[in-house]
Amino acid sequence: MRGLVLSGGGARGLAHIGVLEVLEAQGFEAQVVAGTSMGGVIGALYASGKGPAEILEIARSTPWLRLLDLVPRPGLISQRGLRDFLARYLPPYFEELKRRLVVTAVDLEAGKLTYFTQGDLPGAVLASVAYPGLVAPVVYQGRTYVDGGVLDNLPVDAARFMQAHYVLAVDVTPEMRRPGVPRSTIGQVRRAIDIMQNHLTAARRSLYPPDLYIRPELPGVGLEQFARLEEIVEAGRRAASQVRLLGATSSGLGLPGLP
Repeated sequence: MRGLVLSGGGARGLAHIGVLEVLEAQGFEAQVVAGTSMGGVIGALYASGKGPAEILEIARSTPWLRLLDLVPRPGLISQRGLRDFLARYLPPYFEELKRRLVVTAVDLEAGKLTYFTQGDLPGAVLASVAYPGLVAPVVYQGRTYVDGGVLDNLPVDAARFMQAHYVLAVDVTPEMRRPGVPRSTIGQVRRAIDIMQNHLTAARRSLYPPDLYIRPELPGVGLEQFARLEEIVEAGRRAASQVRLLGATSSGLGLPGLP
């Protein structure tokens, strides 16, 4: 069983769309999708049966910054726009998906990673995108959750949990190459989270290595830069085209190591 893992990364996660385009063209099809944060959003759309072209049109037609409704209060992003978006484009329950899906979030009280695989789909995805300091924590099934990327921004382990024997992972975790220190408090908090995610992702990748790893080059692309959609998607296409997928089919021919 093949698994596809999509990391979090805000606007950077739109690169997953370009990767999906290339995978589809090369005949790679995943039976299991695992995602967190923006990877959870794109992964849920894909698992619902939407193809890369349809997901791209959704991305193009979505006024992301208005959807995020930036306001000066704790939890800087209103959940209302996100809830409406998820309810519009996703089925209400995991059980209605075309592919098996697992999305991750962090239980804020227990301090543990949680896998969501059944029940309320939009609610689970919303919990997965509750980025600390930007989106207020989400109460879901009686517990309070924040973004799954806090502990596991590339949930290969979640795909293995879902019995995926071959895992292709796409990582858009922010790079550590940006010079200087942000001046704003929010910028400094986000920078600290980026550092944490980068190191945790590297550590967890060594513990749970994917069979194939794709890392789109997105230098200088911030979490909120949705206006760079076309550039970001193209980076995903380019990264996927550079790995050895040529000749891959749904039967696995041409993809080394594919069961």
